[in-house]
Amino acid sequence: MKTNFLKSILVSFSLIALASCSSDDDGEMDNVNPGQVTLEFDSSFAGNELILGAANAANTNGEALTVTRLNYIVSNIVLVDEDGMEYAYPKENSYFIISEDSNDALADNTKIILEGVPAGEYQAVKFGIGVDKEKYDQGLSGAGDFWDAASAYDMTWSWASGYKYVNFEGGYTTSASGPVGISGEDFKVHLGRASDEVTNYTETTINVPAGSAIIVNEDMAPEVHIITDASALLTAREAVSLEAYGNAIMGGEGAVIVAANVPLVFKVDHVHNNEAGNSSH
Repeated sequence: MKTNFLKSILVSFSLIALASCSSDDDGEMDNVNPGQVTLEFDSSFAGNELILGAANAANTNGEALTVTRLNYIVSNIVLVDEDGMEYAYPKENSYFIISEDSNDALADNTKIILEGVPAGEYQAVKFGIGVDKEKYDQGLSGAGDFWDAASAYDMTWSWASGYKYVNFEGGYTTSASGPVGISGEDFKVHLGRASDEVTNYTETTINVPAGSAIIVNEDMAPEVHIITDASALLTAREAVSLEAYGNAIMGGEGAVIVAANVPLVFKVDHVHNNEAGNSSH
C-alpha cells in the first residue's frame, strides 16, 4: 500500500511538472525547444495568381481590375496548437508590412520570419490587419522604427490620421468604360482608423489544411504559405463598387464594408515542414 501510494504521488508530480513545462496558467505556451516559422503571403485574384499590371476578369460588380499595388499591415500574430493552446509572438516585434508594388523603388515584402517559436504542432494562425488600439494609443513615440518603415511603403497618412492598414491601388474598367485591359479609371482603397469607435482594425484566424500541421522544434523550420485573394477585398462578405464611391474608398461606409471583407481574404494553402537550414516551395 505504501509503495502504491508513493507511486501515485510520483505520477501526479510528473503530470504536474509536464503541464507546467507545456503551458502557462493563462492558456499560453511556454517557450521550450524553440524553432523558426516563416509565413509567406502569396497574392492571388479570384483563384488566379495576381500579376501586377495585368488585367483580371470582371468581379461581381462588373468591374475588371488591374492591380498595381497591394500593401497591408500584418500584426499581433498568434499560433494555435492542436489543443487550442496559443503562442502569441512578442507584441513589440509583431508588426509587419506585406507589399507587392509596381513601384520598382520598393522591394516586395512577402515573408514574415518568426524566431523563437515554442516547439509544437500548430493547427491555425491568427493575426490582425492593421494597428490595434493599444499600439495606436502609444503615439508616435511608441511607434519606433515601424512608423518610418510604414511611411516608406506609403502606409501612413499624417500622424493625426495614423496608418493605412491596407493600400490597394490600380485601374479598372466597366462594361461602360471600355474593354478589359484598357484602364478606364484609377482606383484607390486605403483602409485605416476612422475614430475610436470605427477603428477598421480586424483579425482573422485561418486553419491549416486537414491532415496538415505546422511542426516546430529546434530541428524544423516550417514555411506556411498563405493565399491573399485581392479580389475578396471588394467582394468577400459584401460587394462594394469602386464606381459607386467615386473610384476612391478611404473612409466612411465603403471602408467599413471593406474592413468586414478583410478577414475572409486569407487562407492557408499549404505548409512545408522543412528541416532547419532548408527551404522549399
